Amino acid sequence: MKKENINIHKNLKIIGLVAKNGENIAVIEEFFASRGIEILVEKNSAKKIGKKGFRLDEICKKTNFIISLGGDGTLISTCRQVVGKDVYVLGIHDGTLGFLTDIKMNDMQSFFTQFFAGIYEIERPLMLDVVFKKNGGKNIKRVAFNDVVITRNTISSMSKVDTYLNGKYFNTYYGDGVIVSSPAGSTAYNMSANGPIIYPLSNVFCITPICSHSLTQRPLVLPNEHELSFKNVDENEVAIVIDGQDVFDMNKFDEVCIHLGNTHANLIRHLNRDYFSVLKEKLHWGHNGGKA
Repeated sequence: MKKENINIHKNLKIIGLVAKNGENIAVIEEFFASRGIEILVEKNSAKKIGKKGFRLDEICKKTNFIISLGGDGTLISTCRQVVGKDVYVLGIHDGTLGFLTDIKMNDMQSFFTQFFAGIYEIERPLMLDVVFKKNGGKNIKRVAFNDVVITRNTISSMSKVDTYLNGKYFNTYYGDGVIVSSPAGSTAYNMSANGPIIYPLSNVFCITPICSHSLTQRPLVLPNEHELSFKNVDENEVAIVIDGQDVFDMNKFDEVCIHLGNTHANLIRHLNRDYFSVLKEKLHWGHNGGKA
């Protein structure tokens, strides 16, 4: 997906705010109040400072700009909740080390000086569409920003899932589980499991086994027109975890289908943000001058 320029900054009167912690909410409110902009704090975030706040769907009816104040998890949760709406999300870093939130609190003033001058970009990373199917029942649809993890539910058991590619049997994964990762999520759990790092605006996704009981199992990168589906084998205790936030019991469904569709997030970024410089910084590449 390409980066885009959109005039979000023009005639901006209201901004929504989702915050992991409450300590910087007042700082942000004061910063924008001096510019004549009202901050609508999401209700769970507002509780942290003893205020009432607003539901996120209410905020989305009043503005198309939301600030996510926290780490990558806060940004991911916010993007998932506003998916399908014409809403743009800016991540301000106020959490642990991550790849998604590149603006720090002490960079806020300099960033918004550029922002209100129209100097910024929009990134639209594709998200995973997830469909839980039950024969005779209603399908459940979800989206994943980073990944869908199919994993053993207890430490004393293994997961064993049959995998289908575009409706045809493809593989059986037996071990600790399997990760289906979006391009933006490739630097999360997928990377920890030795999966490939994918440029986040690519039109591909990947499947990575977790501690497989077969040495021949390897990560696989797929183009976005392909669909993966998974079925539990022998009713093992297997969980399906979306972005580390939503958990489902695989035994309650006949099949789980995952593909990289047209669903995307809308992220506000620094102009000409260099993803590869972020990789170099976060992963400490090149710090020894190329010496082993």
